[in-house]
Amino acid sequence: MQNIRNNIEINNSSNNNNNNNNSNNKSNKQINNNSDKNNNNNNNNNNKINNNNNNNIYNMANSNSNRGSTAVANHTTEQTKKEQDTLNFFYKPHTILALIIAGIVTIYFAFTKEQSQVNSVKTGILASCAAFLLFSMLQMRDGLFIRPHPAFWRVVMGVGVLYLCALVFMLFQSADDARIIMKHIDSKLGEPLPERSYADNCDLYTPNSAESNFVNLKHTVNDEFIWAHFLGWWGKTLLLRDYRLCWVLSISFEILELTFAHLLPNFHECWWDHIILDILVCNALGILMGLLTIRYLHMKEYNWAGVEQPKSEERKKSWYNPITLLKQFTPQTLDTYNWEILSSWKRYLGVILLVVLISIVELNAFFLKTLLWIPPPNPINVYRLLLWCLIGTPGLREYYQFATDGKTKKLGAMAWICIANVFIEVLICVKYGGAMFWQIPTPPEVKYPWIIGTSVFTIGSIFYFAIYKKFIKTQPKVKSC
Repeated sequence: MQNIRNNIEINNSSNNNNNNNNSNNKSNKQINNNSDKNNNNNNNNNNKINNNNNNNIYNMANSNSNRGSTAVANHTTEQTKKEQDTLNFFYKPHTILALIIAGIVTIYFAFTKEQSQVNSVKTGILASCAAFLLFSMLQMRDGLFIRPHPAFWRVVMGVGVLYLCALVFMLFQSADDARIIMKHIDSKLGEPLPERSYADNCDLYTPNSAESNFVNLKHTVNDEFIWAHFLGWWGKTLLLRDYRLCWVLSISFEILELTFAHLLPNFHECWWDHIILDILVCNALGILMGLLTIRYLHMKEYNWAGVEQPKSEERKKSWYNPITLLKQFTPQTLDTYNWEILSSWKRYLGVILLVVLISIVELNAFFLKTLLWIPPPNPINVYRLLLWCLIGTPGLREYYQFATDGKTKKLGAMAWICIANVFIEVLICVKYGGAMFWQIPTPPEVKYPWIIGTSVFTIGSIFYFAIYKKFIKTQPKVKSC
C-alpha cells in the first residue's frame, strides 16, 4: 500500500510538473507573442519613421530648386519688416495728405503763374504728367523691387507709361512736325545734323602731325561715345548679370554698326576703333567693372549699415539716421541670373529675343537722334538712356522670371512697357526715315553674309534641339572592352 501511495504521489507530482510546464509554455508563448507584437510594433514604428524620413528627404530634394529663392524671399520679408519699423513714416500710406499737398501746389501755380500761350501749354503738360506720376506713386501696384522704396518703382512705371504715350503721339505726326515739337522742347534743336564719319583717316600712327603722333586715336578717345560705351556696358552687365550674354551683345552690336554703316555715316569707324577701343577696351572694362560690382554686392552682408539693428523702443526714432537712409539706395538682395540658354526651346528663344530687343534699343538711339536732328552732346540723349536704365531694370527682372520660370504665364507690367516702347520707337524710325533709307541699296558685302549667317544659325538651332538634344545626347554610352 505504501508503494501504491508513493506511486500516486509521484504521478501527482509529475502531473503537477506537467501542469507547470504547460503554464510555463503558455507564459513563454505569451511572452513570445508579446515580444512578436512588440517587434512588429517597433518595426511598424521604424517603418513609419523611415517613411517620414524619406518623405522629408523627398520634400527637401523637391525644394532644393526653390530653396534659394525661398530663403531670399524670407530674408527679404524679414528685412523689409525691419526697415518698415525703422522708417515707419515712409512705409505708411499718406494718400489723403498727398492729395491735400498736391491740391495746394496746383492751386498756387494755376492762379499765380503768368499766362502766355507757350508757357501755359508747357506748364499744363508738366502739371498733367506730375498728376499722373502722383497717382502712379500712390495707387499703382508694387513690383519686384523694394529699394529704395516701392513708391519709387511705381513712379518709374508711371514714367514708362508717359514715355509710351509720348512715343504714340509722335508716331501720328510727320517728321517735320516732330522736329518742330522737339524745337519747342529745346530751342537749340530743329537744325539738320552735319554728317560725321569716324573713318576718314584710319592711320593709327601719324608722325607727320604737329599735334600728336597718334592724333586720330586722340580725337577718338576724346569723343563722348567712349564714355557712353564704358558706362553703358557697366550698367548692362549689372542688368544682365551674365558675362557670356554681355560679350554676345558687345560683338553683335559692332556687327550691327558695320551692317547699317551705309545708312548712318557715324557708324563708319576704323578697324582699331571697332576691335581695340570698343570691344577690347571700353566694352571689356565696362563688363569687368560690372562683374566686380556684382561680386562685391554678393559678398556684402544685407545689413549694409555695419551696425546692429536698433531696439524696438528706439526704431521709431532712428528714421533720421543718415546711414539708415542711405542704405535704402542699395539693393537688398542681388539674384543671380542663370539663363541656361541651351536647356530648352523656350529659354533659347527668350534669350535670342532679349538680345534682339537690347540691340534694337541701342540702334534706336542713333536712328532717333539722326531723324529728329538731335546732336550727340544734347542732354535729351542722356535722358533717354537714363529712362531706359530705370524702366529696364525691373523690366529685365520680370522678363527673366517669365522666360525661365515655367509657372509664370503672364509677362510683367514693366517688361510689357519696355517691349511696347521698343516697338513704337521702331515704328517711328520706319515712318520718319523709311522713304530715305529704302532708297539706299544694301551693299552685297552686307546682304549676303547676313543671309548665310542667318540660315546657318537657324539650321544649327533646329539641329541641336530637334535632333542632337532629343536623340543623340540621350543615348546611353557604350562601354568599350
